[in-house]
Amino acid sequence: MMKIAVDENIPGASETFSLHAEVTHVNGRLLRKAEIRDMDALIVRSVTTVNADLLKDTAVRFVGSATIGVDHLDIPWLDQQGIRWASAPGCNANAAAQYTLAMILFACRRTGIELASSRIGIVGLGNVGSRVWRLLTEIGAKEFNLCDPPLAERGVPGLSTFPQLSSCNVVTFHVPLNATGAHPTLGMVDGRFLDSLPKGALLVNTSRGKVVEPQALQRWLAAGQGFAALDVYPHEPVEENSLIRLLSVTTPHVAGYSLDGKWNGTLMIYRQFCDWLGIEERIVSPLSRLDEHQLTLRQANSAEAAVLSACPVARDDRNMRETFRPAVEKGARLFDKLRSNYPARRDFAGWRVPENLPESQANTLRALGFH
Repeated sequence: MMKIAVDENIPGASETFSLHAEVTHVNGRLLRKAEIRDMDALIVRSVTTVNADLLKDTAVRFVGSATIGVDHLDIPWLDQQGIRWASAPGCNANAAAQYTLAMILFACRRTGIELASSRIGIVGLGNVGSRVWRLLTEIGAKEFNLCDPPLAERGVPGLSTFPQLSSCNVVTFHVPLNATGAHPTLGMVDGRFLDSLPKGALLVNTSRGKVVEPQALQRWLAAGQGFAALDVYPHEPVEENSLIRLLSVTTPHVAGYSLDGKWNGTLMIYRQFCDWLGIEERIVSPLSRLDEHQLTLRQANSAEAAVLSACPVARDDRNMRETFRPAVEKGARLFDKLRSNYPARRDFAGWRVPENLPESQANTLRALGFH
């Protein structure tokens, strides 16, 4: 029987991979070669770097990452070795976009920024960024600068250049991490970019932590030039508090951590695994087992209240700050603990709108994706 190592924080292994193989659960952050030497396949998250150091001289011939990004995979080496690899682009796009909206709303509440009158820059219009644009429009935002250089190169009209974002007082990033190529994103948020923004602007990042140059951001925040809401960090796992204490909103890399998104990632990798083996899928409908939540009238009395109920940014921010007190020790372990013990969260589609809500309010919530 085949042997598969699956990150212990990936749900649904029993409903998918274990139907065809013997599954061993592993700690993705601390994974070592000895644990997977005789494994035929490896299923990971973004916390596991998969390269020659990990896989050389092992039996692994399939690597699946139940994530949208692949910067933790050494794809050229995998291709060279003939190891099939798979990712799950878009699996948690709804979760990440909805959580980003909640972060923006919560940050605006804390900083006094009026979202309806703000000019909002969205960098990256892929699976997540395009959804963020739609959600912000549904909630009443009107002025946008949309920036996506690869789309602009392909002739998509109406897009802004990166320097043109200097007119925005809210800028949110939804880009992959690219160190090279035509459009590198590594460190794209540097001192020059930050200093170009209006005083009191809000920077939001739920994409990749290293998109932001940490020293430049800390200098900008410490000087009182603007605000930042981060779910991802230049160095993860986060170890200390010097940046966190300057942030208006800080959450532990959980924007895409909905149950729906996690299950979708598992299913996408499972289907590619079956394709690799040339076998028939045998899925035991894991998504249908998710419980639906009921919004109360209090939670649904405004779109903002509904969003912040479904995406509990205030709770996550509080937990992050309590964890990273100035005297905190073993911060990296505690950061991972926040993520691995993250409470269950549903996408908006997993929440039912109260039946006796006024039609106009109900329609707004359904336009956002509530059920």
